[in-house]
Amino acid sequence: MKSYIPLLIFALIGVWSCVPKEDVLVGPVTANIRELAVQEQQLSDANTKFALKLFEQIVQRNPDNNLFISPYSVHQALSMTMNGNQGSVLEEFKALLEVEDLGLEEANQAAKDLTAFLLGLDPQVNLAIANAIWYKQEYQVQPPFKQTARDYYKAEIAPLDMWDPNSVNIINNWIAQQTHNLIRDMLDHIPSNAVMYLVNAIYFKADWTYNFPKANTKKEKFYPKPGQEVMVDMMSLGEPATFNFYQTSDYGYIEIPYSSGQFSMGILYGYDGNTEELTKRLTMDNLVLWREQVREWNVILKMPKFKFSHKIPNMADDLIALGLVTPFGFHSDNFTKLFSNPTDELKISRVIHEALIEVDEKGTEAAAATIVEVIERVSFPPSGPFTLVLDKPFVFFIQEKHSGAILFMGKLENPL
Repeated sequence: MKSYIPLLIFALIGVWSCVPKEDVLVGPVTANIRELAVQEQQLSDANTKFALKLFEQIVQRNPDNNLFISPYSVHQALSMTMNGNQGSVLEEFKALLEVEDLGLEEANQAAKDLTAFLLGLDPQVNLAIANAIWYKQEYQVQPPFKQTARDYYKAEIAPLDMWDPNSVNIINNWIAQQTHNLIRDMLDHIPSNAVMYLVNAIYFKADWTYNFPKANTKKEKFYPKPGQEVMVDMMSLGEPATFNFYQTSDYGYIEIPYSSGQFSMGILYGYDGNTEELTKRLTMDNLVLWREQVREWNVILKMPKFKFSHKIPNMADDLIALGLVTPFGFHSDNFTKLFSNPTDELKISRVIHEALIEVDEKGTEAAAATIVEVIERVSFPPSGPFTLVLDKPFVFFIQEKHSGAILFMGKLENPL
Protein backbone atom coordinates (compact mmCIF):
# COMPACT_ATOMS: atom_id res chain seq x y z
CA MET A 1 0.00 0.00 0.00
CA LYS A 2 1.39 3.39 -0.85
CA SER A 3 1.96 5.93 1.92
CA TYR A 4 -0.93 8.26 2.47
CA ILE A 5 -2.70 10.24 5.14
CA PRO A 6 -6.47 10.06 5.57
CA LEU A 7 -7.26 13.13 3.47
CA LEU A 8 -10.72 12.03 2.39
CA ILE A 9 -11.80 11.36 5.94
CA PHE A 10 -10.69 14.79 7.14
CA ALA A 11 -12.70 16.26 4.27
CA LEU A 12 -15.86 14.17 4.52
CA ILE A 13 -16.30 14.03 8.29
CA GLY A 14 -14.64 16.69 10.04
CA VAL A 15 -11.46 18.60 9.49
CA TRP A 16 -11.61 21.02 6.56
CA SER A 17 -11.74 24.82 5.94
CA CYS A 18 -10.58 27.88 4.06
CA VAL A 19 -8.18 30.85 4.51
CA PRO A 20 -9.62 33.99 2.94
CA LYS A 21 -6.94 35.90 1.07
CA GLU A 22 -7.07 38.57 -1.63
CA ASP A 23 -4.83 36.57 -3.97
CA VAL A 24 -6.63 34.08 -6.20
CA LEU A 25 -4.93 30.69 -6.38
CA VAL A 26 -4.55 29.46 -9.94
CA GLY A 27 -2.85 26.17 -9.19
CA PRO A 28 -1.06 24.16 -6.52
CA VAL A 29 1.64 25.69 -4.34
CA THR A 30 4.55 23.71 -2.92
CA ALA A 31 3.89 21.55 0.13
CA ASN A 32 6.37 20.38 2.76
CA ILE A 33 6.14 16.65 2.05
CA ARG A 34 8.26 14.01 3.69
CA GLU A 35 8.01 10.25 3.92
CA LEU A 36 5.98 9.07 6.88
CA ALA A 37 7.71 6.89 9.45
CA VAL A 38 6.30 3.39 9.89
CA GLN A 39 4.52 4.28 13.14
CA GLU A 40 3.10 7.47 11.64
CA GLN A 41 1.66 5.47 8.77
CA GLN A 42 0.23 2.94 11.20
CA LEU A 43 -1.45 5.71 13.17
CA SER A 44 -2.68 7.34 9.98
CA ASP A 45 -4.31 4.05 8.99
CA ALA A 46 -5.69 3.71 12.52
CA ASN A 47 -7.25 7.18 12.28
CA THR A 48 -8.84 6.26 8.99
CA LYS A 49 -10.26 2.95 10.25
CA PHE A 50 -11.58 4.66 13.38
CA ALA A 51 -13.11 7.45 11.29
CA LEU A 52 -14.90 5.02 8.99
CA LYS A 53 -16.48 2.95 11.74
CA LEU A 54 -17.40 6.01 13.83
CA PHE A 55 -18.99 7.73 10.85
CA GLU A 56 -20.99 4.62 9.92
CA GLN A 57 -22.15 4.23 13.53
CA ILE A 58 -23.34 7.84 13.79
CA VAL A 59 -24.97 7.81 10.36
CA GLN A 60 -27.25 5.03 11.63
CA ARG A 61 -28.62 7.46 14.21
CA ASN A 62 -28.93 10.34 11.72
CA PRO A 63 -30.26 8.77 8.51
CA ASP A 64 -32.00 11.88 7.14
CA ASN A 65 -30.06 14.74 8.72
CA ASN A 66 -26.94 16.68 7.82
CA LEU A 67 -23.96 15.26 9.67
CA PHE A 68 -20.50 16.66 10.29
CA ILE A 69 -17.91 15.40 12.78
CA SER A 70 -14.14 15.38 13.23
CA PRO A 71 -12.94 11.83 13.86
CA TYR A 72 -9.42 13.20 14.27
CA SER A 73 -10.58 15.36 17.19
CA VAL A 74 -12.37 12.43 18.83
CA HIS A 75 -9.34 10.21 18.29
CA GLN A 76 -7.02 12.78 19.90
CA ALA A 77 -9.25 13.30 22.93
CA LEU A 78 -9.70 9.57 23.53
CA SER A 79 -5.99 8.93 22.95
CA MET A 80 -5.15 11.31 25.79
CA THR A 81 -7.81 9.66 27.93
CA MET A 82 -6.40 6.21 27.12
CA ASN A 83 -3.19 7.05 28.98
CA GLY A 84 -5.02 7.11 32.31
CA ASN A 85 -5.65 3.38 32.09
CA GLN A 86 -3.86 0.05 32.11
CA GLY A 87 -4.65 -3.65 31.65
CA SER A 88 -7.91 -4.69 30.04
CA VAL A 89 -9.38 -1.18 30.06
CA LEU A 90 -6.37 0.13 28.15
CA GLU A 91 -6.85 -2.66 25.63
CA GLU A 92 -10.47 -1.56 25.09
CA PHE A 93 -9.24 1.93 24.24
CA LYS A 94 -6.56 0.57 21.89
CA ALA A 95 -9.07 -1.64 20.09
CA LEU A 96 -11.50 1.25 19.63
CA LEU A 97 -8.73 3.54 18.37
CA GLU A 98 -7.32 0.80 16.08
CA VAL A 99 -3.84 0.92 17.67
CA GLU A 100 -3.62 -2.66 18.97
CA ASP A 101 -0.40 -3.22 17.02
CA LEU A 102 1.36 -0.31 18.73
CA GLY A 103 2.69 -0.06 22.27
CA LEU A 104 1.28 2.80 24.33
CA GLU A 105 4.41 4.91 24.01
CA GLU A 106 4.61 4.13 20.29
CA ALA A 107 1.00 5.23 19.80
CA ASN A 108 1.63 8.46 21.69
CA GLN A 109 4.82 9.21 19.75
CA ALA A 110 3.08 8.49 16.44
CA ALA A 111 0.23 10.82 17.42
CA LYS A 112 2.74 13.57 18.15
CA ASP A 113 4.68 13.05 14.92
CA LEU A 114 1.64 12.77 12.66
CA THR A 115 0.11 15.93 14.14
CA ALA A 116 3.38 17.81 13.60
CA PHE A 117 3.48 16.57 9.99
CA LEU A 118 -0.06 17.79 9.31
CA LEU A 119 0.53 21.17 10.95
CA GLY A 120 3.63 21.85 8.87
CA LEU A 121 2.46 20.38 5.58
CA ASP A 122 1.12 23.43 3.74
CA PRO A 123 1.97 27.06 4.60
CA GLN A 124 -1.20 28.23 2.80
CA VAL A 125 -3.47 26.13 5.00
CA ASN A 126 -4.43 27.36 8.46
CA LEU A 127 -4.59 24.18 10.51
CA ALA A 128 -4.53 24.24 14.31
CA ILE A 129 -4.82 21.30 16.71
CA ALA A 130 -4.86 21.93 20.46
CA ASN A 131 -5.44 19.87 23.61
CA ALA A 132 -6.20 20.80 27.20
CA ILE A 133 -6.94 19.01 30.46
CA TRP A 134 -8.66 20.38 33.55
CA TYR A 135 -8.85 18.36 36.77
CA LYS A 136 -10.54 18.75 40.16
CA GLN A 137 -8.38 21.15 42.10
CA GLU A 138 -8.42 19.07 45.29
CA TYR A 139 -6.88 16.09 43.49
CA GLN A 140 -3.34 15.27 42.39
CA VAL A 141 -2.76 13.96 38.88
CA GLN A 142 -0.10 11.27 38.59
CA PRO A 143 3.13 12.80 37.17
CA PRO A 144 3.52 10.22 34.34
CA PHE A 145 0.05 11.02 33.01
CA LYS A 146 0.80 14.76 33.11
CA GLN A 147 4.14 14.25 31.39
CA THR A 148 2.61 12.15 28.62
CA ALA A 149 -0.14 14.69 27.97
CA ARG A 150 2.37 17.51 27.76
CA ASP A 151 5.11 15.73 25.80
CA TYR A 152 2.99 13.95 23.20
CA TYR A 153 -0.18 16.04 22.98
CA LYS A 154 1.13 19.47 24.02
CA ALA A 155 -1.82 19.66 26.38
CA GLU A 156 -2.39 22.60 28.69
CA ILE A 157 -3.06 21.13 32.15
CA ALA A 158 -4.64 23.07 35.01
CA PRO A 159 -6.73 22.52 38.17
CA LEU A 160 -10.35 23.62 38.12
CA ASP A 161 -12.89 24.38 40.83
CA MET A 162 -15.65 22.00 39.78
CA TRP A 163 -18.04 23.62 42.27
CA ASP A 164 -17.72 27.10 40.77
CA PRO A 165 -20.48 27.74 38.19
CA ASN A 166 -18.12 30.08 36.33
CA SER A 167 -15.67 27.25 35.66
CA VAL A 168 -17.75 26.13 32.68
CA ASN A 169 -16.81 29.40 30.99
CA ILE A 170 -13.10 28.61 31.35
CA ILE A 171 -13.49 25.50 29.20
CA ASN A 172 -15.91 27.11 26.75
CA ASN A 173 -13.73 30.18 26.29
CA TRP A 174 -10.69 27.99 25.59
CA ILE A 175 -12.61 26.06 22.93
CA ALA A 176 -13.90 29.28 21.36
CA GLN A 177 -10.41 30.72 21.22
CA GLN A 178 -8.93 27.61 19.60
CA THR A 179 -11.71 27.41 16.98
CA HIS A 180 -11.77 31.13 16.09
CA ASN A 181 -15.15 31.47 17.83
CA LEU A 182 -16.82 28.90 15.58
CA ILE A 183 -17.54 26.53 18.49
CA ARG A 184 -19.03 28.44 21.42
CA ASP A 185 -20.84 27.52 24.67
CA MET A 186 -20.23 23.84 23.99
CA LEU A 187 -20.23 22.67 27.61
CA ASP A 188 -23.58 23.29 29.30
CA HIS A 189 -22.68 22.51 32.92
CA ILE A 190 -20.14 20.86 35.19
CA PRO A 191 -21.61 18.24 37.54
CA SER A 192 -20.39 18.40 41.13
CA ASN A 193 -18.78 14.96 40.88
CA ALA A 194 -16.72 15.81 37.78
CA VAL A 195 -13.00 15.14 38.28
CA MET A 196 -11.46 15.75 34.85
CA TYR A 197 -12.11 17.22 31.41
CA LEU A 198 -9.94 16.18 28.46
CA VAL A 199 -10.54 18.46 25.49
CA ASN A 200 -9.37 18.61 21.89
CA ALA A 201 -10.06 21.45 19.46
CA ILE A 202 -9.24 21.52 15.76
CA TYR A 203 -9.50 24.32 13.20
CA PHE A 204 -8.93 24.28 9.45
CA LYS A 205 -9.15 27.04 6.88
CA ALA A 206 -7.88 26.88 3.30
CA ASP A 207 -8.56 28.24 -0.16
CA TRP A 208 -9.47 25.98 -3.02
CA THR A 209 -6.68 25.40 -5.51
CA TYR A 210 -9.13 26.64 -8.14
CA ASN A 211 -11.53 29.17 -6.67
CA PHE A 212 -15.11 29.39 -7.86
CA PRO A 213 -15.85 32.85 -9.36
CA LYS A 214 -18.62 34.45 -7.31
CA ALA A 215 -20.24 35.76 -10.48
CA ASN A 216 -20.89 32.16 -11.53
CA THR A 217 -22.94 31.31 -8.43
CA LYS A 218 -26.62 31.02 -9.35
CA LYS A 219 -29.82 29.73 -7.80
CA GLU A 220 -30.29 26.21 -9.07
CA LYS A 221 -32.21 23.09 -8.10
CA PHE A 222 -30.93 20.56 -5.57
CA TYR A 223 -32.77 17.28 -4.98
CA PRO A 224 -32.67 16.11 -1.32
CA LYS A 225 -34.85 13.09 -2.13
CA PRO A 226 -36.50 11.65 -5.23
CA GLY A 227 -39.41 13.90 -6.12
CA GLN A 228 -38.22 16.76 -3.89
CA GLU A 229 -36.38 19.86 -4.99
CA VAL A 230 -35.06 23.02 -3.35
CA MET A 231 -33.33 26.10 -4.73
CA VAL A 232 -29.73 26.55 -3.56
CA ASP A 233 -26.73 28.76 -4.31
CA MET A 234 -24.88 26.59 -6.81
CA MET A 235 -21.22 27.45 -7.40
CA SER A 236 -19.58 26.83 -10.78
CA LEU A 237 -16.01 27.00 -12.00
CA GLY A 238 -17.31 28.04 -15.41
CA GLU A 239 -14.40 26.40 -17.19
CA PRO A 240 -12.56 23.08 -16.91
CA ALA A 241 -10.00 22.42 -14.16
CA THR A 242 -7.96 19.31 -13.39
CA PHE A 243 -9.25 17.01 -10.62
CA ASN A 244 -8.44 13.51 -9.46
CA PHE A 245 -11.47 11.50 -10.47
CA TYR A 246 -12.75 7.91 -10.23
CA GLN A 247 -16.04 6.72 -11.63
CA THR A 248 -18.09 3.54 -11.95
CA SER A 249 -21.55 2.90 -13.35
CA ASP A 250 -23.02 3.36 -9.86
CA TYR A 251 -21.01 6.06 -8.15
CA GLY A 252 -18.11 8.47 -8.44
CA TYR A 253 -15.30 9.87 -6.33
CA ILE A 254 -13.61 13.23 -6.83
CA GLU A 255 -10.91 15.08 -4.89
CA ILE A 256 -11.30 18.86 -4.78
CA PRO A 257 -7.87 20.19 -3.80
CA TYR A 258 -6.96 22.98 -1.43
CA SER A 259 -3.84 25.08 -1.98
CA SER A 260 -0.95 22.69 -2.81
CA GLY A 261 -3.30 19.75 -3.25
CA GLN A 262 -2.04 17.88 -0.16
CA PHE A 263 -5.34 18.65 1.50
CA SER A 264 -8.50 17.99 -0.44
CA MET A 265 -12.22 17.58 -0.03
CA GLY A 266 -13.02 14.07 -1.17
CA ILE A 267 -16.59 13.66 -2.33
CA LEU A 268 -18.28 10.31 -2.88
CA TYR A 269 -21.51 10.70 -4.83
CA GLY A 270 -24.17 8.39 -6.20
CA TYR A 271 -26.47 8.95 -9.11
CA ASP A 272 -29.57 8.30 -7.00
CA GLY A 273 -28.47 10.38 -3.99
CA ASN A 274 -28.73 7.42 -1.61
CA THR A 275 -26.23 8.30 1.14
CA GLU A 276 -26.97 5.08 3.04
CA GLU A 277 -25.58 3.09 0.12
CA LEU A 278 -22.65 5.48 -0.25
CA THR A 279 -21.73 5.02 3.40
CA LYS A 280 -21.60 1.25 2.87
CA ARG A 281 -19.09 1.80 0.06
CA LEU A 282 -16.88 3.92 2.32
CA THR A 283 -14.47 1.19 3.39
CA MET A 284 -10.72 1.06 3.91
CA ASP A 285 -10.26 -1.17 0.87
CA ASN A 286 -12.28 1.16 -1.33
CA LEU A 287 -10.38 4.20 -0.11
CA VAL A 288 -7.11 2.57 -1.11
CA LEU A 289 -8.59 1.59 -4.47
CA TRP A 290 -9.93 5.09 -5.23
CA ARG A 291 -6.72 6.84 -4.21
CA GLU A 292 -4.57 4.50 -6.27
CA GLN A 293 -6.78 4.45 -9.37
CA VAL A 294 -7.88 8.08 -9.66
CA ARG A 295 -7.08 9.69 -12.98
CA GLU A 296 -6.73 13.36 -13.79
CA TRP A 297 -9.76 14.67 -15.62
CA ASN A 298 -10.73 18.12 -16.81
CA VAL A 299 -14.02 18.87 -15.08
CA ILE A 300 -16.30 21.90 -15.02
CA LEU A 301 -17.33 21.48 -11.41
CA LYS A 302 -20.57 22.76 -9.92
CA MET A 303 -21.46 22.30 -6.26
CA PRO A 304 -23.67 24.02 -3.68
CA LYS A 305 -22.49 26.48 -1.09
CA PHE A 306 -23.36 25.27 2.38
CA LYS A 307 -22.86 25.96 6.05
CA PHE A 308 -24.08 23.95 9.02
CA SER A 309 -23.07 22.68 12.43
CA HIS A 310 -23.71 19.40 14.18
CA LYS A 311 -23.55 18.68 17.89
CA ILE A 312 -23.63 15.30 19.61
CA PRO A 313 -24.45 15.89 23.30
CA ASN A 314 -23.04 12.48 24.23
CA MET A 315 -21.28 9.93 22.01
CA ALA A 316 -21.33 7.32 24.80
CA ASP A 317 -23.83 4.97 23.14
CA ASP A 318 -21.96 5.11 19.84
CA LEU A 319 -18.59 4.39 21.46
CA ILE A 320 -20.06 1.59 23.59
CA ALA A 321 -21.50 0.06 20.42
CA LEU A 322 -17.98 0.16 18.95
CA GLY A 323 -16.54 -1.75 21.91
CA LEU A 324 -15.47 0.81 24.51
CA VAL A 325 -17.65 -0.52 27.34
CA THR A 326 -15.89 -0.60 30.71
CA PRO A 327 -14.88 3.09 30.89
CA PHE A 328 -18.54 4.17 30.64
CA GLY A 329 -19.52 2.36 33.87
CA PHE A 330 -18.14 2.87 37.38
CA HIS A 331 -15.44 0.24 37.75
CA SER A 332 -12.41 -0.16 39.98
CA ASP A 333 -10.20 -0.81 36.92
CA ASN A 334 -11.02 2.53 35.32
CA PHE A 335 -8.40 5.30 35.27
CA THR A 336 -5.99 3.67 37.69
CA LYS A 337 -3.13 5.75 36.22
CA LEU A 338 -4.90 9.09 36.52
CA PHE A 339 -4.79 10.35 40.12
CA SER A 340 -2.26 9.92 42.93
CA ASN A 341 -4.80 10.35 45.71
CA PRO A 342 -7.47 7.72 46.43
CA THR A 343 -10.77 8.31 44.64
CA ASP A 344 -14.09 6.59 44.41
CA GLU A 345 -14.75 4.60 41.24
CA LEU A 346 -14.52 6.69 38.06
CA LYS A 347 -16.13 6.57 34.63
CA ILE A 348 -16.57 8.61 31.48
CA SER A 349 -19.99 10.20 31.74
CA ARG A 350 -20.03 12.18 28.49
CA VAL A 351 -18.08 12.50 25.26
CA ILE A 352 -19.43 15.72 23.76
CA HIS A 353 -18.65 16.55 20.14
CA GLU A 354 -19.48 19.59 18.03
CA ALA A 355 -18.37 20.55 14.54
CA LEU A 356 -19.11 23.31 12.03
CA ILE A 357 -18.31 23.65 8.33
CA GLU A 358 -18.76 26.43 5.76
CA VAL A 359 -18.07 25.90 2.05
CA ASP A 360 -18.12 28.85 -0.34
CA GLU A 361 -16.51 30.08 -3.55
CA LYS A 362 -13.13 30.73 -1.94
CA GLY A 363 -12.68 27.57 0.06
CA THR A 364 -13.69 25.87 3.28
CA GLU A 365 -13.62 26.73 6.96
CA ALA A 366 -14.28 24.13 9.62
CA ALA A 367 -13.80 23.58 13.31
CA ALA A 368 -14.58 20.89 15.84
CA ALA A 369 -14.08 20.11 19.50
CA THR A 370 -14.37 17.02 21.67
CA ILE A 371 -14.87 16.97 25.45
CA VAL A 372 -14.31 13.82 27.51
CA GLU A 373 -15.92 14.22 30.93
CA VAL A 374 -14.72 11.92 33.75
CA ILE A 375 -16.79 11.76 36.94
CA GLU A 376 -16.59 10.10 40.36
CA ARG A 377 -19.29 7.83 41.78
CA VAL A 378 -19.99 10.12 44.73
CA SER A 379 -19.66 13.83 45.16
CA PHE A 380 -18.03 15.37 48.21
CA PRO A 381 -18.32 19.05 49.12
CA PRO A 382 -15.07 20.98 48.85
CA SER A 383 -12.94 21.08 51.97
CA GLY A 384 -13.16 24.86 52.26
CA PRO A 385 -16.21 27.15 52.53
CA PHE A 386 -18.70 27.07 49.71
CA THR A 387 -22.02 28.72 48.96
CA LEU A 388 -25.27 26.75 48.88
CA VAL A 389 -28.36 28.59 47.64
CA LEU A 390 -31.77 27.01 48.41
CA ASP A 391 -33.58 28.90 45.71
CA LYS A 392 -36.13 26.25 44.73
CA PRO A 393 -38.95 24.48 46.60
CA PHE A 394 -37.76 22.00 49.20
CA VAL A 395 -38.98 19.50 51.79
CA PHE A 396 -38.03 19.86 55.45
CA PHE A 397 -38.61 18.06 58.77
CA ILE A 398 -37.82 18.37 62.47
CA GLN A 399 -36.37 15.24 64.05
CA GLU A 400 -34.97 13.92 67.32
CA LYS A 401 -31.43 12.58 67.05
CA HIS A 402 -31.37 9.72 69.60
CA SER A 403 -34.64 8.08 68.69
CA GLY A 404 -34.73 9.18 65.10
CA ALA A 405 -38.29 10.32 65.53
CA ILE A 406 -39.53 12.87 63.07
CA LEU A 407 -41.65 15.47 64.82
CA PHE A 408 -42.64 17.68 61.96
CA MET A 409 -42.46 17.48 58.18
CA GLY A 410 -43.30 19.93 55.49
CA LYS A 411 -42.32 21.41 52.15
CA LEU A 412 -41.81 24.97 51.05
CA GLU A 413 -43.18 25.81 47.63
CA ASN A 414 -43.28 29.60 47.96
CA PRO A 415 -41.98 31.66 50.92
CA LEU A 416 -44.45 34.49 50.19
